[in-house]
Amino acid sequence: MKIKFEDHQAQNLLVYFAGWGTPISAVSHLVMPENYDLLICYDYQDLSLDFDFSGYQKIRLVAWSMGVWVAERALQGTPLESATAVNGTGLPCDDQAGIPFTIFKGTLDNLNETTRAKFERRICGDKTNLAFYHSMPARDFQEIQQELTAFFHAIEQDKRTDLILWTKAIIGCKDKIFSPENQRHYWCTRCEINEIEGEHYLFSHLTHWVQLWN
Repeated sequence: MKIKFEDHQAQNLLVYFAGWGTPISAVSHLVMPENYDLLICYDYQDLSLDFDFSGYQKIRLVAWSMGVWVAERALQGTPLESATAVNGTGLPCDDQAGIPFTIFKGTLDNLNETTRAKFERRICGDKTNLAFYHSMPARDFQEIQQELTAFFHAIEQDKRTDLILWTKAIIGCKDKIFSPENQRHYWCTRCEINEIEGEHYLFSHLTHWVQLWN
């Protein structure tokens, strides 16, 4: 995977796992808490994360969408102060707990610039949210196509769950990618659930990172 590290010489670390195909700037408007560095993880064509976590007092995790599945593997064994899943589950390709298999496979098989645009409309919902999302630099199409291909094969081979202890799941009630019903089914026995009025891309409703764990 690729990473972007913002070093503020802080004692604590916030780790953000982006959703598939999404620009890392999708969360750039969120105000950082004091005394935190920021590590952004994205482009999951491979799942190796080369980063030294040992110097930090507190590590907080926020993972969006497919990033939830990746975070479980990348941060397994890393002590976490909190772990928040946003519109995702530990079974991302699953008829009851994630994206139904036929929809996931269909997205991969039919991916082109037109269907990508349709997908972005679905994750944003209304025009205001879409305009906010499109104000950020888009990722390269070939890159996100390769990322989804790698994702599909990795997820099919690795169905493990609960590799880390999640403390909160945030569900957007209007999510058209991971249905709220499937998210509730997955998280109801695992951690606290917080439902908010929002689409799959719900960060535009937030102003501060701390809102994701408080």
